[in-house]
Amino acid sequence: MRGHTLLRRVQNPEYAVARRSVSEHEIRSSILEHLRLMCGTRMGSMLTCPDFGVMDPSDLVHAFPDATTLLARSLRVTIETYEPRLQNVRVRFVADEEVDLVLRFEVSAQIAHEGSKVPISFETALDATRQLSVR
Repeated sequence: MRGHTLLRRVQNPEYAVARRSVSEHEIRSSILEHLRLMCGTRMGSMLTCPDFGVMDPSDLVHAFPDATTLLARSLRVTIETYEPRLQNVRVRFVADEEVDLVLRFEVSAQIAHEGSKVPISFETALDATRQLSVR
């Protein structure tokens, strides 16, 4: 049960069935789904939780050259705050000289699962339309 969010268990009855353990694949999928939700939400857009989400890329225009550092920090703080299944979160800007209009970040962390820590990593990309995707 710990592998899925409460909302997901309520929406999908098959996830509400009591089980002894959740597979690592299910946890990874659930975490990535939650991260996509967080990255698709702009900070300040939720009345009940104003610090949920990442900073608006429009706010970064005047922050160069520190914009990548600010966005990386925003990602890390949001993940650490709202995804408790991840520990030791690190966010690193990845320079991509081939694609000028995309800011890429590599996120690495550890999933606390059944007493062990399983490494996970994924990439986020902020494109010219100001959409932040998670892969």
